[in-house]
Amino acid sequence: MTDEAYKEAKEQFYRGHSGGSSLEIITITTVTAVSIFLVQILILAKAIDLRRPIGVIGSAISVILPVHISFTSPESSAMLIAGMAANSLLIALASGVRLRSANLAWQDVATTLNAPIKPFVNTYRGSMMIATCIAILAVDFQNFPRRLAKTETFGVSVMDAGVGSVLFAQAMVSPLARKPKAATAKRMGAALLSSSPLLLLGSVRLIGTRAADYHEHVTEYGVHWNFFFTLSVVSVLGNMIPLSSATAALAALLIIVDYEVLLQTTELQAFILSAPRTDLLSANREGLLGCVGYSSIFFAGVVLGRTLFEKTRTGKEWAAYCGVLGVMAAALWVLLAVMDANGYQVSRRLVNLSYVLWTLAYNTLVLAMFLAVEIAVHFLQSARGESIGQRRTEGGAGSDLLCEAFNRNLLAVFLAGNLMTGAVNLWLPTLTASHMQAFGIVGLYELLLVTLALVLHRRRITLKFW
Repeated sequence: MTDEAYKEAKEQFYRGHSGGSSLEIITITTVTAVSIFLVQILILAKAIDLRRPIGVIGSAISVILPVHISFTSPESSAMLIAGMAANSLLIALASGVRLRSANLAWQDVATTLNAPIKPFVNTYRGSMMIATCIAILAVDFQNFPRRLAKTETFGVSVMDAGVGSVLFAQAMVSPLARKPKAATAKRMGAALLSSSPLLLLGSVRLIGTRAADYHEHVTEYGVHWNFFFTLSVVSVLGNMIPLSSATAALAALLIIVDYEVLLQTTELQAFILSAPRTDLLSANREGLLGCVGYSSIFFAGVVLGRTLFEKTRTGKEWAAYCGVLGVMAAALWVLLAVMDANGYQVSRRLVNLSYVLWTLAYNTLVLAMFLAVEIAVHFLQSARGESIGQRRTEGGAGSDLLCEAFNRNLLAVFLAGNLMTGAVNLWLPTLTASHMQAFGIVGLYELLLVTLALVLHRRRITLKFW
């Protein structure tokens, strides 16, 4: 096969996908939450000692391997969940892990979750980036099911979930969410500084893909646009105006509803989906117009972030908050079902109302899952009466070690993942790789990324130079 023919085959490999089911995506995500719970049980059982290299390796494998398997064999996700849950129970029983005093547990829950750095937020953000980094390379191989790849026009997939989730997670800890009372100029300065590397990365990616004649899926963001530009633009625009929580919620609603009205009542949807690419706007219409819908996701993330960081709660109030997140997610899923029944399909390409609601429903549910795991482990103690907080402190971790490491250098690790993904695709014809070759190559890539993240974290190096 000639280079030109292979490039065409590669581009066809990414086209025409319609996604899978929301239930499958949630099940795959639940694999990560249960693997985090299993690691916490192993720590309490002293089967893993985070002070020793072998313990760190065991902790990382216990998180990475289930995610990898659930991506390449999603039909086995339910069995993975059941297996890890059963192992958690057996390990707990065998090692003497038992329930703690409820009063002490609730006190620890309040102390842990009222801290400025919240373990379940670290776990949520870190696990999201772990899954994203695995997916961006795994999708290039034949053993990655096409229903998990980005959809062409309508539908939902794991990779579509990742796009909205990255922006939602960024908004939750943005200056507008964590320091809403800061002066506008100071907040804008922080937003511009934090967005500058994204603009640089977007520019480097654009130049690099052109220079290497790298395959591109134009209908994702356009000819010149990419997701780094979207993250940068939405972050800056979202921090321009000092908004109260109520105003931010209203802005999120009005932006996406008005945009949906335009999609349904004008030629805007047809322009995005089928117009010829004759100028800079039409060439990059998905990326430029998508910023409207992503702005709505950003403001929704800001509102949720403020509910996390502005209020001090008791342990039982945190449990109630977890329930509220679950109820919100359920209500959004019901609304989505009604909209879908009436012909309003989810479209990441349009970033329409259904996609925004799907992103909010998915992330609210995932956040509730990780919060539930965090609360649950505080009700357990080791055979010697040690709490999970004490065991984590001994191992130098505030939450799951691997998620904490990825969260510490989120952008740097993501950049490393993108560079390695590009290198693999330039070096190897991924379409012709066997399943075993694909598993090994992605496994080696994961090892390098995990090593980078953990080394930086253990040495307390934060690559944030802006």
